[in-house]
Amino acid sequence: MDSSRVLAVQARLDAARDKLQAELDKGAARDKSLVTSYEKSIEELKDELKMHTSTVGTREPGDLKHILKQLMDAMQDNMSLARLVLRGQLRPSSSSASTKRLEHYRLAAIEYYYGSDADKSKIRCMVTGEEVDSREITAGHIYRHAWPTGLLNVMGCKLHEPRNIVLMQKQLEKRFDNWDWTIVPEGPDAFRVHVLNPHLLDPKGREQYVTGHTGKGTTWRDVNNTLLHLPPIAHPARRLCGLHATLAVQEADTKGWFDEKHEAPEMSEASWQSPSFDHLLMKKYLTDETANIFDAETASGSGD
Repeated sequence: MDSSRVLAVQARLDAARDKLQAELDKGAARDKSLVTSYEKSIEELKDELKMHTSTVGTREPGDLKHILKQLMDAMQDNMSLARLVLRGQLRPSSSSASTKRLEHYRLAAIEYYYGSDADKSKIRCMVTGEEVDSREITAGHIYRHAWPTGLLNVMGCKLHEPRNIVLMQKQLEKRFDNWDWTIVPEGPDAFRVHVLNPHLLDPKGREQYVTGHTGKGTTWRDVNNTLLHLPPIAHPARRLCGLHATLAVQEADTKGWFDEKHEAPEMSEASWQSPSFDHLLMKKYLTDETANIFDAETASGSGD
């Protein structure tokens, strides 16, 4: 089975999982026969994927950043990875999971980062460093709910696993989702906060405060260019932070947010030095997705 077939099976598996979750979210009104059917389909697709994945081929050397650059260079004359972003595949988006499900993911992330025996009544915000009531802490997803699950699977992660979550005060999440700020990995345990939206850094602006109010509290200037406050036992996935930062910086650049006084953060090689994943599948996925967008635009006559 070639890589395109593997991705097709993975897409069917993702769809089956989404249908199962949608049915389970209905609670007592769920259709038990449908649940059983979806569960059976998921197990069959998992077996099929496991049986054929080993035949895709060997992994290429290099890293994700290098492959993204290769793809953009190869598509320079007709389309670029930016088209994938601009056509809604990878855009800023807010959380869409139910409150109940988000609470489950939040608690799992707290245990992942701080251990099962830690005092969970107060949690340190990983961005501001403030220790607050745990109810003020939310599970901020790095890779967004609305983004393609196929790309996430190729990167070797799952949407709601703790490595895709940064524990932050609730007022920070919307700005993170909107790419007003991002996290750039600088090494195995170093993750730096970069505020991209210059309006948040204006000392006279109304939006300068992350927490508190005028004259008190933490400002965006306080957290800009600081390291995440991480416990010693765990950290988020570097490649997910690297992807978020790459997309956020690209978006900020198109908005004209950077100048001599407010420069774009540099993406170090550490952003992509994560445990290995299948670069062939990554390349195939991005190429196919971009081609699909191009074909759809050609068919509708809606090109740029």
